[in-house]
Amino acid sequence: MSKTLETLRPAAPENSPRLTERLLRALRAEDGSTIAETALVLPVLLVVLTGIFSFGIALNQYLVLTNAVNAGARAFALSAGGAANSTSTAANSDPCAYAATTIQSAAPSLSSSNLQYTIIYTVSSTGASTTYTGSGSTSPTCSGISMNPNDIVSVKAVYPVSTALYGMAAKSLSLTAQSAELVQ
Repeated sequence: MSKTLETLRPAAPENSPRLTERLLRALRAEDGSTIAETALVLPVLLVVLTGIFSFGIALNQYLVLTNAVNAGARAFALSAGGAANSTSTAANSDPCAYAATTIQSAAPSLSSSNLQYTIIYTVSSTGASTTYTGSGSTSPTCSGISMNPNDIVSVKAVYPVSTALYGMAAKSLSLTAQSAELVQ
């Protein structure tokens, strides 16, 4: 009667080296590590990506505002009649309102009610400057202003932006763009 080696060996007790080896092998297994690592890294990755998207939106609004202010200053400067002491060729002879309208139409993605304008008109011969301000739908007005070639117009606009990540406290920022042009 031949007995196999397995049947001759006595049963191993609970704390035998085989059981310890199996436990150590099971602890070293990497079956669930991918899920655990993803659970740790995913929230951080989502916060970083959302921050990048929020920054991109704010940067886009700044670029739109800068382009609109450049267009508004150019419109103001080119609305002069071309002769010394001429009035503006803009509607109602108001180059300030024309510049504000140009800014609003050049920035359709920005809320025009949140825009604040400051227009500084500097006479080149005397160096005297006049400031006109307005906000939202009440654009600055400077109708009947006497415009001369080589005078300087400076247009500044401020636009508020608020950023928030996943409902956390919003950070309020003010985007500011400024441009200066020579009256033609």
